[in-house]
Amino acid sequence: MTTSADATDLTRPGEVALTTASDVGAVVALARRRYAAAVVADTTGWADGDRRRIEDLGFREGDARGAALRTLDLSVADDGTPTRVLDNPALASLNGHHARFAERRGEVARYLPDVSVWTGIPSEPTEQDWDDVRALLGPGAVFGVGASAVLPEGWTAVEGSGGVQLTGETVEGAPDPEAVELTPDDVPEILELIARTQPGPFLPRTIELGRYVGVRREGRLVAMAGERLHPPGWTEISAVCTDAGFRGQGLGRRLVLDVAYGIRQRGETPLMHAAAGNTGAIGLYQHLGFRLRDRGAPRFAQVP
Repeated sequence: MTTSADATDLTRPGEVALTTASDVGAVVALARRRYAAAVVADTTGWADGDRRRIEDLGFREGDARGAALRTLDLSVADDGTPTRVLDNPALASLNGHHARFAERRGEVARYLPDVSVWTGIPSEPTEQDWDDVRALLGPGAVFGVGASAVLPEGWTAVEGSGGVQLTGETVEGAPDPEAVELTPDDVPEILELIARTQPGPFLPRTIELGRYVGVRREGRLVAMAGERLHPPGWTEISAVCTDAGFRGQGLGRRLVLDVAYGIRQRGETPLMHAAAGNTGAIGLYQHLGFRLRDRGAPRFAQVP
């Protein structure tokens, strides 16, 4: 790997330049100058929205130009995790891998209403950002805010809705022989299982966010888990649930490990969120090797 911001150091197709340039224009110029090679931009210290400017300039994931330029935050969060994107995973997802699911106003983004309930706002919102949240979500809407965000006067925190974030740097996962891939055709049955087990919101198009797997018994879906938020280098495991009649068989544990294995096969790291009061789930995830982060725990506020 080349670690210079000078494209003249790249001599063979497929080499990677890691640049610490802080200017978006300089990063784009580097990618355009040596098109056959990839450029990975260290975005430490970039202002919120700069990563999205890369896409606005035509470097989109899934096409040739997107393959020529990647962003990577190499800064260290306060708890020692070697990335800060986990402090704001929804915005990192919507400004990257999940940009196609985003509705935007200024620097604020939310998932399409039939895809996910998550909203991403800058870590330190400005007055304009709060105005954009109000316009995008509407009065009464509940949304997640970062640990450093200070709510404006008249905006209220939602009590009792706190959560925890867990990271799986040491979780390798394992494929499960009973797990079956779930598709959009399975959504009606998935929604029935979600209604019975209440693991958290799952909407008609949530399945499009990633890979979902389940276990069937006598043709009936009785357990599932899948992928939701997708900040750079990480994938969240979500919608972990088991029908009451089939609990105690380790199905949730097995499906979490199956999903984690798929994430690892892509070279990424699994991530999880859980309600702070769900000590049973938190204990299970820690037993599997996930660790609690000191930062990134979701808290929620309501638009006045």
